[in-house]
Amino acid sequence: MTALRRRLLGLVLLAVAGAAFAGAATVAPAVVPGSATASGTPDFVVPSPVSLLVAPALLAAGSVLVVSGGAALVDADLSARTALLAPALGAVGALALGAGIGAGSGASLAAFGLPESLAALRSGPPAAVAAGAVVGGAVAPVVRASTTEDTVALLVAAVLLLASVVAVPGSVLALVAGGVAGVLAVGALWAVDPANWRP
Repeated sequence: MTALRRRLLGLVLLAVAGAAFAGAATVAPAVVPGSATASGTPDFVVPSPVSLLVAPALLAAGSVLVVSGGAALVDADLSARTALLAPALGAVGALALGAGIGAGSGASLAAFGLPESLAALRSGPPAAVAAGAVVGGAVAPVVRASTTEDTVALLVAAVLLLASVVAVPGSVLALVAGGVAGVLAVGALWAVDPANWRP
């Protein structure tokens, strides 16, 4: 694959990842700072009944596409250790959206400043979205580590997968949605960017 074609592919992948992140911002559940339920925990805004399925899937696919698109844009080989950025991007994106950063209001700073809001981010719907995004994002380093025989990266990615399942055990649907999206993203990249993904 020529360098120019590969860089154009990187731009396309980054544009698709941006669209995935924008879609996730519209459906991700977010903390409503200053509101509290009877138990004292903050209330959540859940824009759609399928938010816990769609948001982790879009974040997982977007994070995998960002990592691969970035490598293609600079015409570099995607190492398994660089692919470990995908689950981190998914988790950070989910928690940022859960705090309301994608909503375009100043509420996100308040969500990070209140202890009850932080607790809700760690255990509520944003945590389920983050766990699903980590599972889907971890598919990329698992595949890259398997094809490049990088045992350390494979072990780290496997630990991330298991930690996501253990950290938020009640989020099975979000975990499955994120995992399926990660597999589909890697499968698509296997076809369109064989230089990075095939052995």
